[in-house]
Amino acid sequence: MTTNTNDVQQTIYSELGYKSMPFPYTTPATLEAYAALVGVSAPNPKTARVLELGATYGGNIISQALFNPDATFVGIELSQEQVEKGNEVIANAGLTNVSLIQSDIASIGSEIGTFDYIIAHGLYSWVDDGVKDALLRLIDEHLVEDGIAYVSYNTYPGWHTMEEVRQLMMFSNRDKAQFNHKEKVLHGKTIGSIVGSQILKYDNLKERNSKFLGALRSVMQKNEYYVGHDHLEPNNDPVYFYQFNDHLGAHNLAYLCDADLTLSMVRSFDADIADTLDKLALNDHVAQEQYLDFMLDTTFRKSIICKAKHAESVTYDMGNPELVNSVPMRTIINNFTYTILFNEEALSMFENDIVRDTFQSIIKDGGQFNMIEALAIVKAANDAAKGDDASLEAAVNALYVAMAEHIVRGGLRFLKHPHPKAYYMEGQSFVPARFTKFVKALVESGTDIMYGATSENEAVENLSDEDLMFMEILNKPKAKSTIVNAIKKNIFGGAQAGQAKNQTAMAEAFYAELTKRMETLGYLENKIK
Repeated sequence: MTTNTNDVQQTIYSELGYKSMPFPYTTPATLEAYAALVGVSAPNPKTARVLELGATYGGNIISQALFNPDATFVGIELSQEQVEKGNEVIANAGLTNVSLIQSDIASIGSEIGTFDYIIAHGLYSWVDDGVKDALLRLIDEHLVEDGIAYVSYNTYPGWHTMEEVRQLMMFSNRDKAQFNHKEKVLHGKTIGSIVGSQILKYDNLKERNSKFLGALRSVMQKNEYYVGHDHLEPNNDPVYFYQFNDHLGAHNLAYLCDADLTLSMVRSFDADIADTLDKLALNDHVAQEQYLDFMLDTTFRKSIICKAKHAESVTYDMGNPELVNSVPMRTIINNFTYTILFNEEALSMFENDIVRDTFQSIIKDGGQFNMIEALAIVKAANDAAKGDDASLEAAVNALYVAMAEHIVRGGLRFLKHPHPKAYYMEGQSFVPARFTKFVKALVESGTDIMYGATSENEAVENLSDEDLMFMEILNKPKAKSTIVNAIKKNIFGGAQAGQAKNQTAMAEAFYAELTKRMETLGYLENKIK
């Protein structure tokens, strides 16, 4: 990447007000689980060394460090300004297991050491070929033998249509050298809207350009940073999936699966597609996924990769309904802790009554479970219905099929090392100081540069002074009345006594809302009696 290109990218970051995001599918616990799903063992995420390339302000790894105090996180970022601001948040939060380093990827040497997990989100497609090569070379040299890496990138064929939108945006700004990048984004969006509106006036043009209109509409709805990053940066170089795999092979690396498992478990589609893929590329999984990308018009991939020799044992049988009830697949399914991500309204999709009732029972109990618990519920339901061994076997088979389907389609979160889920209990729950210090650091100096995150590394956009106030109150287990009185004092101060009833009602509502919010964030711990 040339110095001029670097300068342009850093100017885009500055002018468009980039805010560093957490990405749940990049966590070591998630990458470990996906590797295990296809038959590959990975290091324990709780004690892992983790490297992120292109870390910006650190928004993807700082919250991970907060929830995983025995793991170590290092972020590499080209922008000195972003590194300094991110490290300021880290220092103010008192975190000692995460740091940001300013460096060009090509300049990183052996002194940085090796890592169990390496993350490169939103980087590969947005750099030139030399940096692409340096990126994969770095992963090969710095990933431990059984380590896992994650690389995301824009893909063809889907990006061919997006490329038309990008060229429109760039063409509209060809003579706008006086504009800063924010002005170029707004100007490009304006021109895009005019062009799109003109096409929509004519039925023949609308039909002929339906894919372009869909891509244009998608871009118009994106935020300014995304448009500037994908459509106005000097480098945006999508690749075909097979080309990425060829590049991996040149660096002693191999593909395991995509974080969108529907792209990898090709037999999870209907039998006709599966049979067609077998005819096109029998026993060549990369080719099958490439053909699937042509069918789906895929625009983006989130590839999970490993050292080449560990890919020899990979299996994609989880996507084959005919093999889900085999001993190897059941063994894999049995190894995870699950969280249900669908709600009760979706239960009608289950044809087996016992399976449907099992998921309903789990949802009512909080949504987290393991297979021992699920199978116990199935057996109890079968016994209650006076079922026999045959009906029990049918229900168990149906449960495993349902598990595999929703693992692949995203209805279940599955982890080998989940973060403990704490539910609020009056007089037992509290917020540990490390979470309060982090939120304080973010509220005071970081909300404009990064998002907070839940224990699953899902973005939290609106951490606020109110959150911080409540966390400081709940610094140790307390009775509800004590917390409510503290809320009243902090919010209302010395208000008139005649308002006491309304103040109490408002404080109790605040208490109910914030205790639930602390559960969702994963900031609670419960004192063991």
